[in-house]
Amino acid sequence: GIMCVCLTPVLLGCGPRSTPAQANQVSPHAGAVDAYNNGARRLEKLAKLHDEMKTEAVPQKAAGHQQKISKGIENAAGDFERATHNDPNLYQAYSELGFTLRKLGKYKESLDAYNQALDLQPGFSPAIEYRAEAMLGLNQLDEVKTAYTTLFAGDRPKADALMASMKSWIADRRANAGGLDAQKLDEFAKWVDQRETIAGQTSSVASASTFRSW
Repeated sequence: GIMCVCLTPVLLGCGPRSTPAQANQVSPHAGAVDAYNNGARRLEKLAKLHDEMKTEAVPQKAAGHQQKISKGIENAAGDFERATHNDPNLYQAYSELGFTLRKLGKYKESLDAYNQALDLQPGFSPAIEYRAEAMLGLNQLDEVKTAYTTLFAGDRPKADALMASMKSWIADRRANAGGLDAQKLDEFAKWVDQRETIAGQTSSVASASTFRSW
């Protein structure tokens, strides 16, 4: 499958504390933030489990890790979905919902979530990069090119992350075409090589952000 390099979700603040009279009433926004943060914590733990799985020498244990990761992603998707229901304007939750749906192989539903995030917050670079990963899964290569160009101009670390994913995707498709025309794959690979050359000629400002490598 496609390996991605993505932003770790940032835990969101809940805003002003409620007054004593409101103590038993959690606002929809506060409930959304709680659900989002639950999902974010799950993904942080799953990232560590994923790293352990990659170095696990015993196949049965590695398979057990993978099962836990799959279940954990489903649970995180539920958290982010609850967050979007509680606060339909929480664009970060739509973006992370897209990430979890993509990890579950639900590329079209994933795109819907990313599009919702970008409708709410145009130019939100994590969602642009995430969405491009889902588009790779659907062989929507023109859209991926547009996303890379946008990120290259506005968020170079995310563009570099997408570059790594595009190269990994090309290697996967060379091994298993997945219904993609060979000529289209060659044309896209050539374009990626050209963009990588250009990227290598221009300096990239290192990002202080934390990245997920799964």
